[in-house]
Amino acid sequence: MAEETSLSPTRVSWILVALGMFTFMSTLDSSIINIALPVIAKDLAIPMNQATWSVSIYLIVISGLLTLFGNLGDQVGKIQVFKWGTYIFTLGSFLAGINLGLGFLLFSRVVQAIGAAMTMSNSFGISTTVAPAHMRARAMATIAMFVSLGAIAGPAVGGLILSVLSWSFIFWINVPLGIITIILGAFIFPKSQRAKQAVKIDWWGTLVFFSLVAIFFGGINVAQEQGFTAPIPVLSYVLSLGLLWFFIKWEQKVKYPLLDLTIFKTKMFTLSVITSFLVFASGFFINVLLPFYLENLRHIEPGKAGMFMMSYPLAMLLGTPISGMVADQFDREYVTFFALTGIAFGMSGWLFMG
Repeated sequence: MAEETSLSPTRVSWILVALGMFTFMSTLDSSIINIALPVIAKDLAIPMNQATWSVSIYLIVISGLLTLFGNLGDQVGKIQVFKWGTYIFTLGSFLAGINLGLGFLLFSRVVQAIGAAMTMSNSFGISTTVAPAHMRARAMATIAMFVSLGAIAGPAVGGLILSVLSWSFIFWINVPLGIITIILGAFIFPKSQRAKQAVKIDWWGTLVFFSLVAIFFGGINVAQEQGFTAPIPVLSYVLSLGLLWFFIKWEQKVKYPLLDLTIFKTKMFTLSVITSFLVFASGFFINVLLPFYLENLRHIEPGKAGMFMMSYPLAMLLGTPISGMVADQFDREYVTFFALTGIAFGMSGWLFMG
């Protein structure tokens, strides 16, 4: 459904701030827990391989539900879905900080992930809807900045919190921020038009896609303990390929598909998706591995390790708004090529790290 588009630049800016705050929190929670895993495992008296499921289950649920909530946002209104996502995520954050054992923590992470999927799947759509054409690159750059900051800054922020507070506060810090965002959104978000037609959801496609994501990444998680050629991981690969084949065939014949696969016929769109995946993946590799390098091999305290890891998100905080303004003024393909070249040079620096 279409939302209001004739908004003042000031209101658009406040909408981007609200979107950015919640986008930051939802992506932050996919990585902030990494640096707290040793503390959580010790406090809950569980082995590390069980504690890591608190990370995996959050990412699996988000990945499996993003397409569903994006589809729902197109039908009932992106802002409506985003708002409900903020309520659910804030509730999940409060629950996750209550120490009632691993089972309750995993349940809370699922609640968080549902809310995060609802907000993440619609934030870019809202930003491009409310921003006028000459501001769209800057609007998308702003959201991308908060996405990247959340993904990269998790261990850094988590290290700072753990240096003075218990692990519960890595989740509870989201609660006041979430409440502020909810209040801000109630005043500055434009009203969504209610759907005039019945909502049509491809439930079979949703089930198959979620199963595909859960089985594949669940198998990868098990493979880290048993080996990537162990029977259970290999079975998960085979099942995932079968589900992927079935999903593609189903989406091609169903009347209201979960994902319209014809969008991938647009070469620029497909190339943009692949590029975004590679950029975020490369950043996330560092996000996951560097805390272990700094803490386990360099024996640096979590708080100090977090300070080291702040350099990357701080650089992004300064650079992303500038890149958005540049992209609004010049050919975006050339801007992207220049940026990717810079990333390649930057990543090559890891080869020389002592």
